[in-house]
Amino acid sequence: MTPPAARTTVDEVFGDLLAFLVDTSPTTATQLGNHRRDGDLDDWGPDEAERRMRTLSGLAARIDELDAGDDAEAAGDAVLVGDAVAALRFELEGLRAHATDPLHYLGLATGSVYDLIRRDDLPAAPRQQAAASRAAQVPRLLEQAATNLTELPAPHRELALVRLPGAAALFRDTLPGFAPDAAEAGEAAARACEAFGAVLSDRADDPAPDWRLGADRWADALRLALGVRMPAEEVWERANASLPVLQGEAEQLAAQVLDGRTDGLRGRELVAAGLAEVARDRSERDALVDDAAGVLGGIKEFLRADGAFELPDPDALRVEHVPDFLQGYAVAFFMPAPPLEPAAAHTYYLSPVPDAWDGEQAASFLREYNVHALRSVGIHEAYPGHYVQLAAAQRHPRLLRRALWNSAFAEGWAVYAEREVVAAGYDGGPPQQPDSDRRARLRLVSAKMEMRAVANALLDQGLHVAGWSDDQALELLVGTTYQERSEATGKLVRGKVSAGQLSTYFVGGEEMDDLRRDVEAARGGGFEARAFHRDVLAEGTPPFAVLRRALLAQPERQG
Repeated sequence: MTPPAARTTVDEVFGDLLAFLVDTSPTTATQLGNHRRDGDLDDWGPDEAERRMRTLSGLAARIDELDAGDDAEAAGDAVLVGDAVAALRFELEGLRAHATDPLHYLGLATGSVYDLIRRDDLPAAPRQQAAASRAAQVPRLLEQAATNLTELPAPHRELALVRLPGAAALFRDTLPGFAPDAAEAGEAAARACEAFGAVLSDRADDPAPDWRLGADRWADALRLALGVRMPAEEVWERANASLPVLQGEAEQLAAQVLDGRTDGLRGRELVAAGLAEVARDRSERDALVDDAAGVLGGIKEFLRADGAFELPDPDALRVEHVPDFLQGYAVAFFMPAPPLEPAAAHTYYLSPVPDAWDGEQAASFLREYNVHALRSVGIHEAYPGHYVQLAAAQRHPRLLRRALWNSAFAEGWAVYAEREVVAAGYDGGPPQQPDSDRRARLRLVSAKMEMRAVANALLDQGLHVAGWSDDQALELLVGTTYQERSEATGKLVRGKVSAGQLSTYFVGGEEMDDLRRDVEAARGGGFEARAFHRDVLAEGTPPFAVLRRALLAQPERQG
């Protein structure tokens, strides 16, 4: 009698996915903490996209055959692996980044080298040799890019041109400072960046494809690339319903900030006046990033006194400037330690005021990221937001849960953390010395940040589905949700060159609120916020359906 074929396990599929990533993308391997291919650079020669797609299709078929039975953890792992494969397939087949997006290649060229330079916790000599080797391969990669890019959406081309001088400076100036023997390779890479910029400039008059994805592909991006289960229609409805509620809260807080000096102002004018008063507390142009790092100690002090969140011990967070070659997309972002090296540093990046900006542009930026806003961003990016959540995920015993993550949960946790910390009474001062004026100022900024998350979701869908013009988008960002012009114009660019990601803040925040409400109802009088947070963070960075199964045994939105 022939024995039954052994059943494929989710760990086996994940192992093959990991091997695929290391095989096809040395840059990704380094980011994962696998240094076997640190001297190699991704190869996008002829038929590479088709080769990758064949492997991913085979992995998708194997995932469809998985049967986790009653094993909740295995079922959750299968969802994570399935989402990861779906995202990779959508990038190749749905977005076709390799054929349409110069930022795809520029990110590989710069990231591959910078990821080695910044890892000062590893021995220098191997990193120097690997960085030189990768820089020497940049001309080949950018030549492949020039051949592969058969379509060039205008926003992607324009942002690449903005970043290319920073990329050339990385290779020509920063790399030799790190690895003197790499000067020749760095100069060749810098010249390749300049040649690539000339190619992009020469193609300015080419017929440009529409950068808008349209309803179907945008919904696919939300579901397949980001693992969001909330339907697009529900995202739109919830976001629109949230704005008037937040506007009412902002009006009350603005009146408190102005302390009777409202001069008869009402509605949006009242909120704008309150935010203008708050923005008076801002950094000097050259001190922004230092000030952003400086507020973190006070946040940690408050969290230790409050006790609702556990902080990582030891603390492995660094705060750094966003490198020039990454500017123009997000002002602040977080980069966790590699999943294969969980003890490495985590980094909170914040963009300084660009040197090329004039005084008014710089003032607008500093008003947007005033001292109170830096506290809000510090909660989101660091304590107890992304850093606390992802540091906990890196302690998960299974590599699968450390390596794969869901964007909506990651952003949702950070949005939820902002709400919780401000609601608990944090005001930016010592916990023993609460101050009602300082608290009103931070709460007003927090309400604005909530509106910004809502605006992100509306902008995302408005641009790609509803066909919004730039003027319509800026009216939402500046006129309705009080963002400074510098912030709004950057967000508009980000909305055009990305799809779905801007929605994850609002969607994730809504899902976290829904989960907290349902867990409170299930646990009744036994509910404790600290225990809830510990239980959530123990699961890694999974989709909310997986969290619901773990905490409530009631999975939702599996489709």
